[in-house]
Formats: sequence, structure tokens, C-alpha cells
Amino acid sequence: MEPVRKAVAGASIGATMLTVLAIGVLTRDAALAGARRGPRPGITVVDLNLLHGAFCPAATDGCDAPDRVNLLADDLKAAGCPDVVGLEEIDRRLYDLLQRKVRTLCHGDYSMVFKAPAGLDTEQVLTKLPVTSQKVIGLFGGFRTASRVTLESDLGPVALVVTHQDGDPPNGPSPPCDDHCPPVCPPETAAFECQTVAAAKLADGKGDSGSLRILMGDFNVTPASARYEHLVQDGWLDAYFDAGNSECDPATGDGCTSGRDDKSLPSLQDPTNRETERIDFIFVKPPAKCRPGFDPAEDANGNHIGTGLFAGAPAVDGPGSLAWPSDHIGVSMDMSCLRLKKGTTT
Repeated sequence: MEPVRKAVAGASIGATMLTVLAIGVLTRDAALAGARRGPRPGITVVDLNLLHGAFCPAATDGCDAPDRVNLLADDLKAAGCPDVVGLEEIDRRLYDLLQRKVRTLCHGDYSMVFKAPAGLDTEQVLTKLPVTSQKVIGLFGGFRTASRVTLESDLGPVALVVTHQDGDPPNGPSPPCDDHCPPVCPPETAAFECQTVAAAKLADGKGDSGSLRILMGDFNVTPASARYEHLVQDGWLDAYFDAGNSECDPATGDGCTSGRDDKSLPSLQDPTNRETERIDFIFVKPPAKCRPGFDPAEDANGNHIGTGLFAGAPAVDGPGSLAWPSDHIGVSMDMSCLRLKKGTTT
């Protein structure tokens, strides 16, 4: 029996969640069958909030930013050098460290898409795929952004957006943005949900229906939120869940991506320090001709990466005695198309 998401307090599993579960079971079973037949054309993706370290003690150099970038590089090599890596919380210090690292990382196959940041909390994409365009937009509130890059892949064109967003207030969704809403959001939209609406629209515009659309990042909300539900209702697949992974268990940290202290170097050096919530996602919308299959976390096709958590186990003898490159754990996706057009398979 496939894993079933545990009920989250305050969330109901209705027709939408049953549909998502059914899709997840089908794509997981199909991916396992496909792996036994041999590799298919596909795309491998990683997303991680890398932690800017601005609130760490000054003497720690951003909670040992150089060694955290070195550990990220080790994790990417261990994952087979994924095609695309999306990162959040990239400031100028991390940008410079990454720029030096990518010269040799994975034989120098990566390029950095976006220019050096002026702000504290920006997105960056490392990719081995050809880049055809790029764009960054500001989100409601004036601080957060969403960064889009279009790529060419074995699955055809890809429209990918990486974003870092504000979470909802503790007592529920934020008030409507009213007259302050940007045009993409109706006035009744909850203010911070407008960030999600705008980022999703950036990944899924009028000309993107024939592309593989990917929306990923640190959303600062869990699957119990209305924002998550609205994305799923709009056709976005949660790759982690649809690959058959279990929902986050705060008691054990299994399936969780966030919750560790983001101001403490010892926290990042502690291999027993666990996460408590799942707020980092890779959402996908495949084109109509593609029936998606997600290689499960166990890596059935043997390419060193599955669909699940990225670097979810602590490093042993990591650089700088680090166990973790960030206060977050990343998310990974290995996706193929089980059918590229009617009547044919890859």
C-alpha cells in the first residue's frame, strides 16, 4: 500500500486531496515500472533555501557561509549533479561564494542565471540546461520576489519560477490586499496569498501551456493552508507528495523541511537537530501531452536522485564540522513523461 498523507489538524481531505492522492499513486507506480524498463528522458530539480546567515553572530561569517556552500556542492555531486538547482536567501556574500564554486562544480557544467543581488533575500538558479529567457518580479509587500527562467530540456521547454514568500499570520490568512492588490490579484485576495498567486501566474502565463511549468521555493505555509489548497485546485502537482512520500511528522522530523534555528552555527553542526514542518515545495504543471512520472525517493532508476527530500540526512565529517548546509532541508524531483503524445511512450 502506498503511503497516505496523515491528516493535518484543521485541514479536510475532500475531493481535491483524493484526486491528488490518486495521481500520486498512479505516477509512483508508473515511475517504478518505467525505471525497470530503463531510463527515460526527464528532468532533475533541487530546491533549497540556503540561509543568508544575516542574523548569525558576525564572528561566524554568516554561520560559516563558505563551508555551507562547500557542503551544498558535496550534496549536489552526491545527487548526480541535478539539471536545475533553485536557491533562496541568496545575498551578495553567498552569490560570490557560489560563483566561485560553480567554476569547478560538476565539471563546470552549471551556469548561474541571475546577476549579483543588491538585496538580502533573492533567488538564484544554477542550471546545466540552455537558458532562453529570465525575469524577476516584485511581490506584494515590496520585499519578496519571484524569479523566472525558461529553459530547454529533454522534455521540451520549461518555465520555472523560484520564490521565497511570507507566511500567513498565526491566526489564519492575512487580510485582503484590497486597493493595494497588483492587477494579477483580485481585491479580495488575502495579502500574502497574492504573493503565491503572482508567482504561480509568472510560471503559468498565456504562452506557457505547452511547457513544463515548475513553481518552487520556500512558501512559509504548510499543506494545511488555503494557499496550498488553491494551488492544487488550480492543477499544480506537489511532486513530493505525488511521488508517494509521507507527510511531515514533527515528532520525528521525517518529511519536514523547516524548523531549525536560523541564527545559530551550532544548530547547523548538530546532526540530531530536526525540522518540524513542510513549507518548501516543488509544484509542477506538465503540458497536456505529458503524463508525469516521478521517480520515488528511493531512486528506482539509479541516477542518484529521487523525488523527496534533498540532503535530508546529516553530513558525516562535513566541511567546518557542518551537518547541514542550511536551517532548511531541500526538496528534489526526478520527473519524466510516461507518455509524450497520444498513442506513444518514451
